[in-house]
Amino acid sequence: MRITRNAALLAGGFTLATGSGFLAAEALGVGAQAPTKTTTVNVGQGATGPAGPSGPAGPTGPSGPAGTGGAEQCPAGSSFESVVLNAPGGQVEIWTCVAG
Repeated sequence: MRITRNAALLAGGFTLATGSGFLAAEALGVGAQAPTKTTTVNVGQGATGPAGPSGPAGPTGPSGPAGTGGAEQCPAGSSFESVVLNAPGGQVEIWTCVAG
């Protein structure tokens, strides 16, 4: 009887966590608009080169202006697109703003 109660509590916790993740994504403005164009990049399978020397950390830059809109609202001169990276380990798709 105790295992059933614990399993029910665990299932309820997973359900609440899943629901809160969905609601957070909606609240943060993750839109439902699909990209208007897809760009595919084929990444070659070459040898890894040696690591370069570490450089010093740069100064902290000024804060940028507050953003507006959701993920699919791009700045002037760019468009919301799907970028597909074909890499040796598999294919990755990124939805992002692309200039030009």
